[in-house]
Amino acid sequence: MKYVLSFLLGAVAGAAVALLFAPSSGEELRANIKTQADTQYSKLQDEVQKGMHEMQTRMDKMSSDMQAMSSRSKETGKRA
Repeated sequence: MKYVLSFLLGAVAGAAVALLFAPSSGEELRANIKTQADTQYSKLQDEVQKGMHEMQTRMDKMSSDMQAMSSRSKETGKRA
């Protein structure tokens, strides 16, 4: 996740520098910046959603593993 965020921040910075040094009118420049910002924001939202989904999946697995361990522990205690 750290690498993805670094990549996205670099992409945003690169896009901003490219737009600022491109020969275009102020209106075109503002439109280009808005388009790039919207695009990068959408990509960031997608990455956050993927990260949240992955985290939820891991938490669900950990919870189910803990329940299984607890059940085994109770069964072992009853047998003793």
